[in-house]
Amino acid sequence: MPQLEITTFPSQIFWLVISFFILYIILSRIIIPKISYVIKTRESEIKNNIHISEQLFRDTEIINEELEKVKKDTETEARQIITSLKEKTDKKINQNFELLKTKLEKKLERDEKDIILKKKKALKEINKISFNLSKEILKKVTDNKKIKKNNLKSIINKNLKEINNGNL
Repeated sequence: MPQLEITTFPSQIFWLVISFFILYIILSRIIIPKISYVIKTRESEIKNNIHISEQLFRDTEIINEELEKVKKDTETEARQIITSLKEKTDKKINQNFELLKTKLEKKLERDEKDIILKKKKALKEINKISFNLSKEILKKVTDNKKIKKNNLKSIINKNLKEINNGNL
């Protein structure tokens, strides 16, 4: 085998060293700097993206805090508006209730007076009708004998007073 021949060892070692040296130079001058550049670029881009995301996160937190503040302010303002409207509505309802109550009381008083007047009128008419009716009945019962009008009126009035005091 020619590889194991001792005479060729120095030449093989020489070319081995040269090959390794050339390979080392190619790797160290060309390939490793390119790989290093790509790694550094990636690292700086990752750091930049992390920084941007942290800034966006902080901005988002600030916006969320402002949003919560606006939400609370809006809720407070809405509650105040609702309370104010409720108070105004209650006040108007109470005013309208009082106004209606006074109107109804006045109407009730008028109607009561009207009823009393009509009652008095009806009693007078009942008095007249009962007088005439009693007179006619007594004439027929007593065969046209004269009856004293004053006695008949006093009896009818007495009976009407008893009826008014007892039933009405």
